[in-house]
Amino acid sequence: MTFYLEHVFTGDMIHLDEGVHIMGRHSNCTSILKYDYMSRFHALVLVKHGKIFVKELETYNGVFINYSLERVGTEWQELSVGDDLCFGVKLYGEVAEEIPITFGIFTVKEEELHHSLAVDNGNGQHNGEPSSSP
Repeated sequence: MTFYLEHVFTGDMIHLDEGVHIMGRHSNCTSILKYDYMSRFHALVLVKHGKIFVKELETYNGVFINYSLERVGTEWQELSVGDDLCFGVKLYGEVAEEIPITFGIFTVKEEELHHSLAVDNGNGQHNGEPSSSP
């Protein structure tokens, strides 16, 4: 089973094959995410045996699942298809109209049988820069 993260506003996709993915702003990350409040090395996402997990690295702003006020922390947390991951931003309540597209908020999705286009910066890394259009 292959998963991907889809940005909730832009639709940008980060494909997640089996293994560990380093998420953050740094060029050494396997998925470079240049969103507001992202740390250089923000989180790890693990895809293993048809399951997907996330944990924080030593980040100031945290990772939040489904708009919870509680951070994920440094222990692996299992995710489900449809979960929303917030990298670096703690959101709650009815704030959708106020959220900028430059926030790193993604929905966990499962690959369908056909292949989708990935955002790739040419060296095998996924470039998760925000799109210029809403």
